Amino acid sequence: MSDIIIRAATSEDAPAVAALHAASWRDAYANILAPEFLSSAIDADRRAVWTQRLGTPAVDQLVNVARDPAGLMRGFICCYRDADPVWGHLVDNLHVAAETRGSGLGERRLRGAARLLSAGASHSGLHLWVFEANVAGLRFYRRLGGRIVDTKPSSIPAADGKTVLRVHWPDITQLA
Repeated sequence: MSDIIIRAATSEDAPAVAALHAASWRDAYANILAPEFLSSAIDADRRAVWTQRLGTPAVDQLVNVARDPAGLMRGFICCYRDADPVWGHLVDNLHVAAETRGSGLGERRLRGAARLLSAGASHSGLHLWVFEANVAGLRFYRRLGGRIVDTKPSSIPAADGKTVLRVHWPDITQLA
């Protein structure tokens, strides 16, 4: 994974980001999101989200992609700078291709984003939401020092109100 190319996402990355996002949800959320959503609507849903996000990015948005030398999408991270006055920056998405899990790519993406977010930021905290049932994801964030500080029902319609947990790092330099 040392030959992975990391760069800021562009609008041309939207289809590949959307495809990886959908594949990641199908894999990690098979027992969390509604089967009918995962088997059909997810592709169009993620394509619409990423076409909009990368076509007209918000000023506080940071999206970096990780591609291998052949150009295949291996991972991406989407964050929002100073998203919350209490919790700080938000990691909205962090996904890696199933075949790259355990390679350190996810950790490198999270740490890299933390470095970028901490530069000139007005807030020092970082947070994200993870499904309570996403045991592997939760274990990953806890291993990196994240603490569960809040819970709520998911707002994703296909999740049917399943519980999500806010994971927080009060000092982003823990990750940077």
